[in-house]
Amino acid sequence: MNKLVSLVVFTVLAACKSGDGGSDLPASIITTQPPSNNQTTEPVTDGGTAGNNPFPWNRFFVTEFDQTKVQAVRDLPGFLANNLNFNLRLAGHPTFGGDGKRVRSNPLSAARLDYALSTGLTGVGQIVSMIDEGIRLSHEQFAGKTIYTSGSPSPSGDFHGTAVASVMAGAGVNGETLGFAPAADIHQGYLNFEASVTWTELGSHMRDAAALGAIVSNNSWGVPSTVRDQDVVAYFRSAQRRPYVDSLRSFATDGVIVFALQNDFFAESASVIAAMPLGVPELEANWISVVNAIPEFDDDRIHSAERLSAACLETARFCMTANGVVKVATATSDTGYEIGIGASFAAPQVAGSIALLAEAFPDLTASQLRDRLLATADNGFFVHSGALTFAPGITHGYNEEFGHGFLDLRSALLPIGQAEVAMANGQSIDLGTSAITAGSATGDGLARALSAMTIQSTDQLYGSFTVSADVLADIGTRVEPAVTAMSVATNPNVAAERSALNTAIRTGTQLTGHRGAWADPTGADMLGGSFIPLGATDNGFGVAFLTGDGTTGVSLQQTFDLSSSNLQLGFATMRTDGSIMGVSVPSAMGEVTSLTNSLQIEFASKIATNTAIRFNAETGFANGGGAGMVSGFDTISYNRVGFAVERANISQDGDILTMFARRPLGITNGSAEIELPVQFSNGVTTFETNKVSLAPVERQFDIGFEYSTPISRNGNLSLGMLHSANDGNSLRRQAMSGFVGLQFSF
Repeated sequence: MNKLVSLVVFTVLAACKSGDGGSDLPASIITTQPPSNNQTTEPVTDGGTAGNNPFPWNRFFVTEFDQTKVQAVRDLPGFLANNLNFNLRLAGHPTFGGDGKRVRSNPLSAARLDYALSTGLTGVGQIVSMIDEGIRLSHEQFAGKTIYTSGSPSPSGDFHGTAVASVMAGAGVNGETLGFAPAADIHQGYLNFEASVTWTELGSHMRDAAALGAIVSNNSWGVPSTVRDQDVVAYFRSAQRRPYVDSLRSFATDGVIVFALQNDFFAESASVIAAMPLGVPELEANWISVVNAIPEFDDDRIHSAERLSAACLETARFCMTANGVVKVATATSDTGYEIGIGASFAAPQVAGSIALLAEAFPDLTASQLRDRLLATADNGFFVHSGALTFAPGITHGYNEEFGHGFLDLRSALLPIGQAEVAMANGQSIDLGTSAITAGSATGDGLARALSAMTIQSTDQLYGSFTVSADVLADIGTRVEPAVTAMSVATNPNVAAERSALNTAIRTGTQLTGHRGAWADPTGADMLGGSFIPLGATDNGFGVAFLTGDGTTGVSLQQTFDLSSSNLQLGFATMRTDGSIMGVSVPSAMGEVTSLTNSLQIEFASKIATNTAIRFNAETGFANGGGAGMVSGFDTISYNRVGFAVERANISQDGDILTMFARRPLGITNGSAEIELPVQFSNGVTTFETNKVSLAPVERQFDIGFEYSTPISRNGNLSLGMLHSANDGNSLRRQAMSGFVGLQFSF
């Protein structure tokens, strides 16, 4: 019986749609391009006490990362200009009525615009449309933009139109504010809030926006009628409104429609115009209604929000929230600014966000962009009264006050649900699941080779993401050498093996074939097999059968006695199902197959009294068939080499000290052919076959010692230390391993 009395194992690791305004535009569209404006801004005024600006509400008429880069955005003057700190007074409001309450907030931070802009998104190439009053074309916030106009506004513009446009697409010039899509161009469909506007004219503006290829239409206006007042279906089926409704249907084919809800905090029913999908259901997939609230938040989430406008009410299923207390451009001068307050200025934040998402996800439809914004809104600060399923497995809660929650561009730009990577055989794997596992002979070579390539992945809401291809690679489980050494040091045969090697060192006979606790793994070990000797002849020729899980093979060996030296030559051929030199794919994808042939040499010689040296080496070649994303392999070559000095009877009879240096088994050449998804467009994934090297960048190099000695008649003590540079054939990874073991036999 064998009893393990004591063992210690330790290891230390160190790692040192874009419209271009072409010639086919309707004649009703006027194109202007305000000149660049580099003039110095004049002092900012709020036009009176903040919160009491003359146009704080929607206008009525009768008829939506790298921390250094994130911080750089936060440090932009236009971003800092929205760090608002003032006393807000809103007559009759339960919180801000009377003497009001101090507001400390930044609407751009609350919407996580800093994260979106940090990625390089600006809305470039996108056209954002708005139905509103006129824009002051010469205002510095529109410098260099192309502005398309339907209708006949005055070039000097109006407050409301200028303010809404600056929130949606202000360029951030001279640091007084910053729009949500600062590089987008603008289409304005002119509404004169002081005159009667027909539904036919509104329809004409929407058709112009569609012809331009605008991705979103912002509507910071409403009508006095509410859902409660009207039969919504009949209201929008009326002959007089049909031109407008039909134009919205046309626009919604490729665009998103955003409507601000009214600013009456106590409203009990939503404005019928913002609730149009209740009467025209086919519009809902491309529709967002918006309410205004001031949030309490940190960089993780929204904690609470104080609503200023009407609640989402009947529009809750397609509604969301933004902070409509924001720094806006005004029409008073080319450098005029003040604080705007209202759902009018919450809605264009959502509209500008759609433009950013369109730039980020050019293959998504308008309705898919809309879904991303709603499905990622921060809804963790309120109780949900309903839920909407956007895709299998993607459900988002909402309620009647805040809709789906607060605009969150950061989450909208990240993968939603489980992202997947497509494979050429029509299957897919979850992003983060390895498609190929390397093994120690490759180390981090495969991952490093893949890191120079990119692949496309898609999430559960159809978003496409470019990621480094190294996400497909797994280095594999590191085999702890000290654990392996301990299993040898506590084996029942450890004393007999130590005694045999001690005799061999002293006599210079039968020196080959001994393996200590720090044994160098062979190609057969790498393939998971072990040799069963079938017999040996008196002239030193032997045959062994290789067997293991999925591995079969045969080994031929010839040993030569050379005076006080021994030379052993070997040849092995091995077939493996499941891997090739440790490289494998997940079993669900199939099995890699391989045929490996190797040559081994071991030379050992007594060089002095009680002293011997040992040299061993192996070289081999493997060929195989691929599976999963791996379509095949080029011929793989590998080798290993080691040198040791062994000394017997150092401190007492029977002991052995072995000091060694070695380069463990590693691939020297060869590659895997991997079919990578490199492009996703119009729902179709394009694949490209890449040859990816399996050779490590730097090979592992070990130095160490092992000492084994008898203690008492029935006991054996073994200990050792091993230092590995580029451990596991991984660049610059250092490891120190050690073991101490006692083994007794009774």
